[in-house]
Amino acid sequence: MPSLLIHAARVLLLVLLCSQGSEAQDLDPHQVFEAECLSCHGHAGAFARAKLHLDSDTPMTSGDRPVAAFLRYHRGGQPEPAIQSLVAMFRQQLLSGGLYSGLDQRCLFCHDRAYDFARQRLVLRDGKLVGRYSGHDIAAFLPGHARLTPSEAARMYATFESFLLPPR
Repeated sequence: MPSLLIHAARVLLLVLLCSQGSEAQDLDPHQVFEAECLSCHGHAGAFARAKLHLDSDTPMTSGDRPVAAFLRYHRGGQPEPAIQSLVAMFRQQLLSGGLYSGLDQRCLFCHDRAYDFARQRLVLRDGKLVGRYSGHDIAAFLPGHARLTPSEAARMYATFESFLLPPR
């Protein structure tokens, strides 16, 4: 019975998350994933990179099925706003290539998970990513930080930005 109660609580949490707005942009896909998926699949980024792939711009399951189609039926199906939000998150995670958690763990040596770091330490001001407390321009700061190359810095910037923008 406890597992049924836990499942009911998760469904209620997801319904509450989805009922706060009808658009995917109103949802935080990481909160949805952590409420619904974390216990079986671990963290979203590692899961996406290990189990999913992109076909053009579409996240696909290991069985070559679109993730959106799979989520409509997985565990009884997910609400469409949650599906849209999760698919956008998976797309970004696959495009990032795990740069933050890779790089010989350079980022994780000093910082929390990328999602937590971005949400707690960065903000978008006038369309630019800046340090929440320092006000530093992150685009100017990243190249060379932790030995990031300019192309790695650009990918890292896009990853951080994706955590603060509504899903696309």
